[in-house]
Amino acid sequence: YIGFSITAGHPSRQRHFELIEIINVAKFYQKKFIPMFFIEKKYKKIIKIIKKKLPNAYFPELKAKKEFQNPILVTALANKTKFCISINNGIMHMLALSKSKLFIFFDENSRKFQPLSKNVKTYECDKQKTKINDLKTEDILNFVKINYNNQH
Repeated sequence: YIGFSITAGHPSRQRHFELIEIINVAKFYQKKFIPMFFIEKKYKKIIKIIKKKLPNAYFPELKAKKEFQNPILVTALANKTKFCISINNGIMHMLALSKSKLFIFFDENSRKFQPLSKNVKTYECDKQKTKINDLKTEDILNFVKINYNNQH
């Protein structure tokens, strides 16, 4: 599995990937892994688009019984991933508690929210003079590739 957390905690926050770019990233990895998306049920339109473009995508929160839909489930499932890709959101903190590698894409001035885990690598858009929604598939893939084996 490769984990993805791509939705912002509040709809007014414009700190997310363009959906087509993250779908392309997932398509790249689906040759070897199942893309697992940590997305709440309320994001019906996003889920529908992902399911159409990635028929093998897995949405654990859609399958879990209500009593199991909690932060512990996210952390436990993240332990089953090769790595996870996330934006700065609440799920990212739960993913960081797992043993899995985590690649976080921060928009601006978010370094203070970065988890302290040694398994975390952060892409800081403001230092790259870009925005998350301007990142292309290749930017995301290159960051993961360069940093996957360079974890401290």
